[in-house]
Amino acid sequence: MPSREALLAAYYKFHDPTLTQREIAEKANLGTQAQVSRLLAEAREKEVLREIFQFPAGLDKEVRQQIESSFFQRHSALENALAQKARDLNDTRSDGGSFFKRLHVVGAPGLEEENNAAAREKAFQVFGAGAAEIVTGYIDQADTCCVAWGRTIDATVRHVRPRSTSGSAKLFIPIAGEPTNHEPNGVSPSDAARTLAQAWPESRALSLRGVQARIPKSVYVHDQDRIARELVGYSKNYRQIFGGPGSADRPLIRQVPMILTGIGDVTTSKRPIVGVGRPDPWYLETEDAEDPSVLGLAEGNIGGVWIARSDVSAEEKKQVDEVNARWLGAQHDDFKRCSRTADMERNRPGVVVLAVEPEKKNIVLEALYLVNVLVVSRQLADALADELLS
Repeated sequence: MPSREALLAAYYKFHDPTLTQREIAEKANLGTQAQVSRLLAEAREKEVLREIFQFPAGLDKEVRQQIESSFFQRHSALENALAQKARDLNDTRSDGGSFFKRLHVVGAPGLEEENNAAAREKAFQVFGAGAAEIVTGYIDQADTCCVAWGRTIDATVRHVRPRSTSGSAKLFIPIAGEPTNHEPNGVSPSDAARTLAQAWPESRALSLRGVQARIPKSVYVHDQDRIARELVGYSKNYRQIFGGPGSADRPLIRQVPMILTGIGDVTTSKRPIVGVGRPDPWYLETEDAEDPSVLGLAEGNIGGVWIARSDVSAEEKKQVDEVNARWLGAQHDDFKRCSRTADMERNRPGVVVLAVEPEKKNIVLEALYLVNVLVVSRQLADALADELLS
């Protein structure tokens, strides 16, 4: 039986013979060109890659399904279209980030079964297992990683395999605090940071446990002296990450080389999480603390920063900006700075976004000017390709 990696390389090579070994390495996250060469040699030796591609008898059904659903024939065309869309956004916005750099497509079989909660939950876990290998490769490049929260982040970080290499100590920092009135379910930014730190030897994580996620509008309008921000700055970790009174050093968020985050829209944020029965608690906190009608002016959010729809007026965009001003986590400028300074050759992956549901197509396209690496499900990749390649 050949290895799963050899099967994956052979599958890509057979279904798109124009792909070079370097392209297969990048698209299938299989390391270097030399590693793909060895994997293809293994596949030929085991007689999997011949005149035709043939899965070996006895192969686990789930492994076969994952490999089949991971191959995306329009990958190169979509990656180029996403890069062009990001350039177009940068041309029309004064607050743009860096150009989009790389697309990864990961299988999530069963996601389309709307009425089958178990199948959809398994789809998230399969996606998380595949995304974890990709994310690990980017974290290996960075010395510091800022991480967000959510169902997709949870499914991914729990599948990150512990690294055995010593001397690779890293710092993981949460992107925000926690809701005041809604119990965090799944994984919080502090939980995710701690989980990742456990996978890299000698690494450490900061925690924002007990720190609010946002200032309620009802408090903010009466807080001319900015007491609320001074109060949250009482947390030493918060000051270290985001700055504030008494901060001597440059805040970590202003120099972080990687932000790992999900991306959300109102529709998917309102959807009850399987096994929990409640929507995303960070969304619920925002809905309670703000005027819910304002959220309708936004396409969605990336790491808690709301992105206004392209068709709203300047006054309506200002209302969305005011919602962001009351957010206590990473700000729009932090995403922009991380995105603009992304450089794979200098160990700065930039903003890495995970997204599964095809309903997130619009917010992905609207936020592309802040995204360097996009890891999506096959279903979302299809939705994006149908929109951009039609």
